[in-house]
Amino acid sequence: MNALIEMSRLAMRRPGPDTTVEVRAAWYLAKGRLLEHLGDDAPGTARHAAVAYAQARSLLGSGEVGAV
Repeated sequence: MNALIEMSRLAMRRPGPDTTVEVRAAWYLAKGRLLEHLGDDAPGTARHAAVAYAQARSLLGSGEVGAV
């Protein structure tokens, strides 16, 4: 995974208010995966990844979303 490419992709594809719940949840999952990939390279990434996954779970109304 190229972190710079993934960060750019996330920034360009950030969902707006008119997108579906599934699209927004997928975006948060991708954000969580990127933050997990960054790991120890940036302080607080594990916490931010957990928040992204929690947001995806909240959007989908399920506890089944996580580090996939």
